[in-house]
Amino acid sequence: MVFLEILTNYILPLIYNSFVSLVLVLFFLFISRIKDSNIRILFFFLPLIKPFIIIAEKIDVNELVLEYNKTISSGMRFPDPMNFFPRITFYNTELINFSKPNNFILMITIVSIIIVLIIRWINIALFYRSLAYEEKVGKKEVPKIYSIIDKYTKKMKTRNPDVSLTHKRFFTPFVVGIKNCTLVLSPVLIEKLNNEETETLIQHELSHIKRNDNLIGWVALILKDLNFFNPFAYISYYLIKIEQEKASDKLMVKYSQKSPKEVAKNFLNSILKINKIYNMPNKEKISSIFSSPFHIRTIFNHKIIQYRVKNILRLNPAKIHSLIFPKILMYLFFIILLLVQIIFILKLNNILIFLR
Repeated sequence: MVFLEILTNYILPLIYNSFVSLVLVLFFLFISRIKDSNIRILFFFLPLIKPFIIIAEKIDVNELVLEYNKTISSGMRFPDPMNFFPRITFYNTELINFSKPNNFILMITIVSIIIVLIIRWINIALFYRSLAYEEKVGKKEVPKIYSIIDKYTKKMKTRNPDVSLTHKRFFTPFVVGIKNCTLVLSPVLIEKLNNEETETLIQHELSHIKRNDNLIGWVALILKDLNFFNPFAYISYYLIKIEQEKASDKLMVKYSQKSPKEVAKNFLNSILKINKIYNMPNKEKISSIFSSPFHIRTIFNHKIIQYRVKNILRLNPAKIHSLIFPKILMYLFFIILLLVQIIFILKLNNILIFLR
């Protein structure tokens, strides 16, 4: 019965909550036509954050069932601030009774999941760190790369990242680090690209540094992993990554002073050349933990490429950010969506399923 209670009181409500949150966010963004990627990313975090509010609040399900007293009931409610993290009274509350097999198995399962997730995060961090320190190079070794970096970071007013060359089968440029960043490049790809294509690739990655996208990506990844059983958490994570790439494109068009048409052309040429490298003999398929706009997987999905090119061609550097007053309204609406609960109470025989 313990596992059935966990399923009905926690897992199903969390999945339901993420689903409702994602639908509401997509509907709101569609009707409001918000173009600011920062606002869109904030709203796409909603299905990742809100489940933790659900499990943090102590709710008397029986009281609510008596209030509605129907086989299927629905309504709306806001969480009670006094019900968050209720004080534990040890004299009448037993957290875990290890003499009960179900409780013992449950605790072992939870601890095992946490350990596995921590090991996963450490492995990801160590993997990218190894790439960042694989072959550090300076201005003497790659003067062209540092020239592009110097010009662009001066315009954006950001610190220059270090540069590392990777000889592993990773042909897509990416940035490692949050505070002290490293730009990881494949010399194989750089040899194939012309100056404009190389510049576009590097400027795009530098734009991620300006936006602190690695920090946002880590937060989204951790929240997604904690919701590993929730399919809608994966969709939200994917949408956040898409918005990060769109936002980076906007910054690149703004600071590089390239036309959207030039950027789209360089993007497509880079995809074709990466495809050519990928199809060379003895090349293994590339896998990446974090997605990238120029990742080789995109060549197999023409719709993604078409969507990306259309977004680039429609870019308007003057509309990168929203005005302050609409932003305040968006933040207020985000808080409302974060707190409001659309509830359904289902009675199946003797089982109560409280979806909120």
